[in-house]
Amino acid sequence: MRKLVSAFVLLLCIPAALLSAEAIRFSGGSTRMQMQEGYQSISLSGGAEITSGTLTLTADSIELSGEEFRYVSCTGAVTLNDDERGVTLLGNNLFYDREEELVVVDGYLELEDLTNEVQATAFFLEFSLDEGSVLLQVQVRLYKHTDSGVMACKADSLQLEREKRTLELGGNATIDWAGDRYEAQRITVDLDTEQISMDGTIKGVING
Repeated sequence: MRKLVSAFVLLLCIPAALLSAEAIRFSGGSTRMQMQEGYQSISLSGGAEITSGTLTLTADSIELSGEEFRYVSCTGAVTLNDDERGVTLLGNNLFYDREEELVVVDGYLELEDLTNEVQATAFFLEFSLDEGSVLLQVQVRLYKHTDSGVMACKADSLQLEREKRTLELGGNATIDWAGDRYEAQRITVDLDTEQISMDGTIKGVING
């Protein structure tokens, strides 16, 4: 009975911004709310989870802050799932700007893009959900499934344009694919045609 009363009291305290058509649905084993004038925040821990639009975030702890809870900060065992976009993201620290629809991950991360059939790891990510643009940096590894086998890409930085279905690798870029190897300062890949273009100092090994 006490749990039901507490839940009802908490519901009364939730601002209207969270109960609108674009509401954030949230849950956690422990919840702390601060509603002072000029600063509002909700801190979730113990199996924290929020859903905003098509995106669901789970983490050890999540903090919502800013006007209309624009900012979402996640820490510890973070998982982002977006079934509509076909994206799953794993990391340890994640920041989400709901207004700009921008996701930033600082630290080791794993990305799976089911729509483009790619998997990647890196140590920094900036993902514009609205534009479908993904920037990966620091020890980037990306693997693309093709009919000729796995295309293995490595670079210092990599730009994935999900709508245009292109990759752009920069800095110590290499691609190993179908028994061949391509090396250049900059490599671009058309994911539809599987065409590879290289700029700068170019090396390669092709097994004819």
